[in-house]
Amino acid sequence: MMQGTGVSKSIGASSTAAPPPPPPIRGVGLGPRATMADEKEKEKARKGLAKKKLPTAKEMVAHYESQGMQPQEASLKVIDDLQNLLLRVVNTSKKNNMDAVNNRLLRLESKLDSKPGFPQTLAIGVLSGTVVHVFPQVVSSVAHIWNSVRSSTSST
Repeated sequence: MMQGTGVSKSIGASSTAAPPPPPPIRGVGLGPRATMADEKEKEKARKGLAKKKLPTAKEMVAHYESQGMQPQEASLKVIDDLQNLLLRVVNTSKKNNMDAVNNRLLRLESKLDSKPGFPQTLAIGVLSGTVVHVFPQVVSSVAHIWNSVRSSTSST
């Protein structure tokens, strides 16, 4: 043990410290945290592309004018482009909404098809009422016949 340092030195050990380990490679062997971080970055990148700033009307007019169009032609072209864009957005949202409504209707229809209708329910009720009312009489008749057969065979 070296005096004053409080650190013991083993015999034959080198005095140089081992180099620090290399930084870990992201997403490899680090478990779910690295994977989650990578997924979050990918999602941010996707959102960044999705939230790309749309050009203003003035920028679009300037773009068309730079292509050699007259100001009035460029304005009409911008109006046409914006109307087409609006029509596409409205149709897409209507289609998505219609798909959701259609899916709900199909689910409801399948649930209703699996249940009996009014005439079937009425027939089931009448049949069950008849069975409940007639069943005891049938059982007592069968028991009477059974007892008669048993008594005639046992008496001989």
